[in-house]
Amino acid sequence: MADQIQITVTNREGMQTTLRQAPGQDTLMQVLFENEQGVEAVCGGCASCATCHVFIQDDWVERIPPRQQVEDLLLTYSDHFDARTSRLSCQIQLTADMDGLSLTVAPEE
Repeated sequence: MADQIQITVTNREGMQTTLRQAPGQDTLMQVLFENEQGVEAVCGGCASCATCHVFIQDDWVERIPPRQQVEDLLLTYSDHFDARTSRLSCQIQLTADMDGLSLTVAPEE
């Protein structure tokens, strides 16, 4: 198991940041919020607000668990929904096999 995984984040202004995080305890939303990457996390990770919407880089989409029904329903109402890459970062538990994950923070609604 990796001590830390690396996550590449492109913020809303197009700037890239590399974050490092121990896998296993946090969701992607927590890491993005704590590192001030533009994720508001208004609902605190309850999958009820979509303020943690991100676009997973295309080559990572199949490597993370798929969207569940509640996440799918909430995202489809987003102005910036992408059927393939849109995710709520609160619904992605960070695991060691996510080392190298790359994403873009979705525009504000």
